[in-house]
Amino acid sequence: MADDAKPPRALSFGRVAENYDRARPGYPAELYADIATGRRLRVLEAGAGTGKATVALAERGASVVAVEPDPGMARIVRRRTEEFDVEVQVSRFEDCVVPPSSFDVVVAAQAWHWVDHELGVAVASRALVPGGLLRLWWNMPGDLDGAAWEAVRAAYSATEPGAAPLLAQSLGAQPDTVMPAADGFGPWATTTYDWVQRYTADEFCAMAATYSSHLVLGDVRRAEVLAAVHAAITDHGYLEYRYVTQMMTAQLE
Repeated sequence: MADDAKPPRALSFGRVAENYDRARPGYPAELYADIATGRRLRVLEAGAGTGKATVALAERGASVVAVEPDPGMARIVRRRTEEFDVEVQVSRFEDCVVPPSSFDVVVAAQAWHWVDHELGVAVASRALVPGGLLRLWWNMPGDLDGAAWEAVRAAYSATEPGAAPLLAQSLGAQPDTVMPAADGFGPWATTTYDWVQRYTADEFCAMAATYSSHLVLGDVRRAEVLAAVHAAITDHGYLEYRYVTQMMTAQLE
């Protein structure tokens, strides 16, 4: 990868894989409806994580090769997809070995920022059939306002401002204004989906604890930060998180 700091952080999720699987948000049904259009798709997935997108696509009839570099995460994908047409490879996406021109679509759900863009595009280009699609998507924060959010922001500011990617910062998205062109593909097209999820204090803190900005903290420090956030949410009963899921699509020329 171009950024030498990426592999350790990208592989930091395996130690919280079970919590990641339980706590991380999924993606809206409308997004999957736009991808799985009725025919049996052949899908290559970059950075499958614990298989949230893998399962959703397989449930809709897709055949999936799911590439995940972390063995702990990959074990969960295998367990969750035993009844589906899913193959799991433990590998960086840049190093995966798949037959050329054998996939209809290459996808990455909340994962492309861990992939070297040029190398990843080259893998996708080789793997796709002519006219195949590269689809990348991320959950991003929408309008996060109200008294509960003010209290959560104050809790992070008082403890560890750098551990608050769930607020105004992106959750890993790369807006289309800065997404590099994909060599061999047409221009990016962007689709957005707005949705809301309500979190209890326990649910939000469990989710926050799975993000790399929190994982890099020591256990004691992370507990202190999340205790303050937990108290802030508890005082207001719950927290409504407005998500915007952005999907970017490019077609192989």
